Amino acid sequence: MTWVGWAVLCVVAAAQPGWAEVWVGGELGWQGQAVLGAVNPLTITVTNGTSSVLSATLRVEQRVGSGWRGEGMQRLQAPLLLAPGGRARFAFPWPVEAGSAPAVVVEADGTELARATLPLRLMVEKPIATVGSVAAYPDGGPTIALAPEDLPEDPFLFSPFSEVRLTRGAVVSAPVAEALAAWVAFGGGLVRNGETPTVIPSLSAMDLDDAVARHGPRPPPRGLLIGGTVLYLIALGLALPPLSRRGRPWGIAALISAALTFAMFYPVFFGSPQTTTLILYSLSSRDVARFSADTLIVVPVRSGIQEVSGWWVERVSPGAERSGMDIEWVWGAEGPRTLVATNPGKTLVLWRYGRAWTTGGTRHVVGSVAVDAGFAPLLAAVGPVAREGDLVYTERIAERQGGVARYEYRLRWEPDG
Repeated sequence: MTWVGWAVLCVVAAAQPGWAEVWVGGELGWQGQAVLGAVNPLTITVTNGTSSVLSATLRVEQRVGSGWRGEGMQRLQAPLLLAPGGRARFAFPWPVEAGSAPAVVVEADGTELARATLPLRLMVEKPIATVGSVAAYPDGGPTIALAPEDLPEDPFLFSPFSEVRLTRGAVVSAPVAEALAAWVAFGGGLVRNGETPTVIPSLSAMDLDDAVARHGPRPPPRGLLIGGTVLYLIALGLALPPLSRRGRPWGIAALISAALTFAMFYPVFFGSPQTTTLILYSLSSRDVARFSADTLIVVPVRSGIQEVSGWWVERVSPGAERSGMDIEWVWGAEGPRTLVATNPGKTLVLWRYGRAWTTGGTRHVVGSVAVDAGFAPLLAAVGPVAREGDLVYTERIAERQGGVARYEYRLRWEPDG
């Protein structure tokens, strides 16, 4: 079965006698069993039992977290269009956290048409996925048997497994093979009896903290601002009385113009107040043709909602817990978007499997790489696996839109030979 992020598989069925309502159901996790702290498959089926076209919104929500760590809401929203008697099957990635069971709602024009609470059955440990014909279940923990066509094309959906074992004769499609390669290279996965790429360590939390400090908001030139204001007030106090007595309006106009000019050009040369800093690190490898490992740091100065394109999930270091925050994933014609609630002083670290960066950039040879200090987290990640003579390509983008400063660092590692 092919897993899709936002596309809907609609199977139009003949209307059956007695149907007069909308029905929704589904399951969370592989074969209805979810792994805590991992991104699990969320499968939802919607049936339109009415005699009219159903144009509605599918919504999923779950409260996660705890009172002492902070609670947050996970929400998902996707459009839904079904013919009379039609059925749609959705497959989404869904991070499973301790909290309430997810509720699935179908609504149209603010009216709830159907609701279901999906059971949350948690596994004690990550299972082993055995793909193909199983003569005997392997030792080492719980096992889930899957057919090759059951495997997803989204690397995130392999995260509930401790490893994937391909039995003899099991053949997977090219998109599934690419997803497995990304899971191994960037997600710490393990695939037995199959070709696997070099495992690249994830960006360290210490390096990301250094990146936040390096890209902090630029402090305003207080000396220039205070000195200019004081000089303007002194000049205004000394010049205003004689200019007024002598009837020289042009002098007053000149003073006012000088102040207005300073006020207008100050933000241009020294920047308007910065509300948010976004730092994106994208790591690609020649061994993984389709995916990259993307890490996004959100440093807010003000409270608000930060929206970014793509499907992102909070990155949590081993042994730590997720911070209590509201996050929503909205699916549309251009794919998913992620919306997160931001609070001053609370840095968010998100990550995803992005699109591989395969061409362009500045060429470097390992052993003589001289790049901007902002690439330090990426270089530290590939450092343990890179060898003398390997190639590294880099690209840096820095831009500012309004109060949002965005920095993007891309690195592609190409092993020699």
